[in-house]
Amino acid sequence: MNSSAVIRSKLIVLGLLLAVAVQGLAQSKADLQRQRDEIAAQLANTERLLGQARENRSNAVSELQLVDQVIAKREALIRKYREALRQNERALNGTDSEIRSLEGHIAALRDEYARMVQQAYRMKLAENPMLYLFAAESFSQAVLRFQLLQSYAELRKAQVTEIQSAQEDLTAKRTTLEEERRTTQQLLDGIAAEREQLNADRAERERIVQSLKSEEERLRREQRQAAAERDRLNAEIRRLIEAELAAERASSAGEYALTPAGKIVSEAFERNKSTLPWPVMRGVMTGRFGRQNHPTLPGITIDNNGIDITTDAGAAATAIFDGRVTSVFDIPGSGATIIVSHGAYRTVYSNLTSVAVAKGQEITRGSPLGKVRTVGGSSVLHFEVWKIQGNEKSPVDPAAWLVRG
Repeated sequence: MNSSAVIRSKLIVLGLLLAVAVQGLAQSKADLQRQRDEIAAQLANTERLLGQARENRSNAVSELQLVDQVIAKREALIRKYREALRQNERALNGTDSEIRSLEGHIAALRDEYARMVQQAYRMKLAENPMLYLFAAESFSQAVLRFQLLQSYAELRKAQVTEIQSAQEDLTAKRTTLEEERRTTQQLLDGIAAEREQLNADRAERERIVQSLKSEEERLRREQRQAAAERDRLNAEIRRLIEAELAAERASSAGEYALTPAGKIVSEAFERNKSTLPWPVMRGVMTGRFGRQNHPTLPGITIDNNGIDITTDAGAAATAIFDGRVTSVFDIPGSGATIIVSHGAYRTVYSNLTSVAVAKGQEITRGSPLGKVRTVGGSSVLHFEVWKIQGNEKSPVDPAAWLVRG
């Protein structure tokens, strides 16, 4: 294989590798952009709810919880910016390397072309090709010389085409390099802006914490009251679930979760884990599942059987999955609560008003259940998921069942 053919082979391989790399990079960039857009949308929604809480000024703890969510989401956004920046820097280095490689190939192609021209002059091909052809000593030699002339012309044409193509690729790569440099600067500007806002968020958080420290006695009273309400709610939910199970076992069909129909419903619910919709259209999780420290009161822990979602005033609570309403009840201080059965699982929606369903009613995913109650300017849905089968009756983390938000 001559050197020109070797160069062509290298260019083909290089082109294929670049095409694969560019496609993968484009997909990765698109994924990162989509993730940044999602986080930015969540951040905007949280800031909107925080703005409403600031206007109300009647629930500083809720305001603090929202500020914490703003900080967490802004930090996540900065991480995505940095990830995109690292990716773009790799792309810059890769494009720069590609440009150097193309420049080397173009130089090699030009050298090869120059050698071809020099060889042609030595063989008298460039002066008068026809004289070279007619100077043949025999017909067979003339045929060979004719074939040589054809090959020479085609090779020169191919070489010129390859040089032009490589130069066009080089121009395109230089344009890409400039675009990547501009993108890098935009990302740096974005990181700087988010860092500045993050510092402001942290200063705001410190301001709220300091204001709450002066109200510790009142907050402790409210915390004791809230804990008592939670205990009453937890006890009533457990009592009603146990009563439902006892009634099922006493029936001729037996425990519903163990029947063929109940197993189908349970398996369908399980298959949708991490993909179920949120029980409100727009909201921010301001209370996590499990035991956690109080956001401002030292030595105080909160046991949460579910999650708390801060949402808009008057927001509708909706069912996250098909099921049957098994209980509707009120707890003083906790508003209305609805329990929905999904075979071996129950979903619980608390702190409601204007209940839109009744016990025994079959509902579908997205069915309106009621309105979220607003107390002290704060609208918070308490949401739980319980696993109910045999002797197992325990709450599980609802966040694991909902689509990431």
